[in-house]
Amino acid sequence: MQIKDKMKEGNGKIAPTFIKNITKDDVYIHPKLVRDLEDILVTLRNMDDFGDEMGDRNYIFSGPAGCGKTLILQYIAHELNFPIYDGKNIFNAQHIANAFQQLRDQAQTTPLILMINEIDKFSSRDDVVDPAQSQTLNQLLDEMDGLDKNSKMYIFGTTNRPNKIDNALRRGKRFSKEIYFMPPDKDGRLAILKIHAIGKNEKNKKEGGHKFEVNEKDLEEVAKVTFGYTGADLVCILNAAFTSAKRDKRNKVEYKDLEYALTKTKPSALKDMPFKEPNKKFKDMGGYEGHKEVLKRIVANSDGSNILFYGPKGTGKTDFAEAMAGEYGFNLIMISGSAPEDKWVGETEKILDKYFERAKQLAPCILLFDEMDSLVERKGLISHKGGWTGLLQSKLSKPIEGVYVIGTVNRPDRIGDAFTDRFVHRLFFGMPSKEEQEAIWRLYLPNEFDVKKLVDINDKLSCRDISYAHQRVKDWGLENTFEVYDHLIKNIQGVDTAVFDEIRLKYRDSVTDYNEVKAFLGAKK
Repeated sequence: MQIKDKMKEGNGKIAPTFIKNITKDDVYIHPKLVRDLEDILVTLRNMDDFGDEMGDRNYIFSGPAGCGKTLILQYIAHELNFPIYDGKNIFNAQHIANAFQQLRDQAQTTPLILMINEIDKFSSRDDVVDPAQSQTLNQLLDEMDGLDKNSKMYIFGTTNRPNKIDNALRRGKRFSKEIYFMPPDKDGRLAILKIHAIGKNEKNKKEGGHKFEVNEKDLEEVAKVTFGYTGADLVCILNAAFTSAKRDKRNKVEYKDLEYALTKTKPSALKDMPFKEPNKKFKDMGGYEGHKEVLKRIVANSDGSNILFYGPKGTGKTDFAEAMAGEYGFNLIMISGSAPEDKWVGETEKILDKYFERAKQLAPCILLFDEMDSLVERKGLISHKGGWTGLLQSKLSKPIEGVYVIGTVNRPDRIGDAFTDRFVHRLFFGMPSKEEQEAIWRLYLPNEFDVKKLVDINDKLSCRDISYAHQRVKDWGLENTFEVYDHLIKNIQGVDTAVFDEIRLKYRDSVTDYNEVKAFLGAKK
């Protein structure tokens, strides 16, 4: 389908856009999108079977810029052999009326797609400052209501600001379904890089193909270090690398070209959300085997839950949340301390809302509030954090399917009981035992190293103490010897855990409770 793009500006009349032959070989489809896209294709191919009232006809594609929303729509149009009409020059109520009249007439004989990029440009009623904006939005709502019995015209809106779309547009029979496009994971990034670097080389695709050659192993290394990069970002990396190679009069791209390109391109997807790519699994966490077993059981038998990790500082609470995400391939949104705080009144609540909404879209997902006590109001005090505490408490009262909300704190007794009661599971991370300290040391030192001797030097170390000691030795370029570690760790003072004995009794510990129940059931047998 190759129709020249011809837009008649000023009256809302539009012509089909130029559509490339976009096939599955040209796009990366995130695993979470596969079923959604299949459903769209099945529905629009068989709309006659749905009658006048049933079937999703209009869709919103939302997500960070550069995640392939427009490209996927072109793929859908190619698969259906439907022309796309671009609504980029529809600016006012009269334009909308003219365009819809034209497209309704044409759709009587040929199914078609109206694409409205940046659908949020019509504004939510909350943001309207000009009466003309309100008229434009109302006209769009009226026109979409008139499409109930027209089974041949389909509207796709795209946006990277879904919170700016008026709720009236999102109700049934208008945009009845919203599909979220997320940044690619490591495998997805590699697939996208291969599509553009190898698949579109003229040796494989002669028409319009480039002449640069890239080593697939180099692409694998780039995919590992580009968390948060969208498909568009990855194309920018390749373009910069191609330019770097050409400066040296080469068509063979070397890894140094890709390294240079990485310094020139920043990840788009990290601009509005603190995503983190999990780099740990449970095997990377020394000791705490009971915690691992309980967490595995929670995931195996639930579809989302609220979990509180509490205990002395440096005992691995944050790392365990990351390891849980890595163990199961969950997405991870990590909010550090009071990061959501904003100087403008009311904005913090909006940011918190966005975290929960995005976690829902990314499910299965872990939404981690690290050092949560710095974000919520302290027990017995009245402060500006009261509103945030109430909002978080309300969110935690309504579990989201597929989302595990994890909060980490040192002292839960400093937070209101009404807040901590919202956590179904509470795991106490105490100071590691001697055996657990040995297991943690083994993560960092060669097998032949007698880690038991290190524990004999100081058996009061936390996970963080051990990690930092090893990191210092590495950063200073020293050898792993007992003498070096003896100097580093012998004078480290352990945490006073007496205060946590009472806290553990009050807030219970899911690991202790689980072991007691398991022992009881075993005794009954």
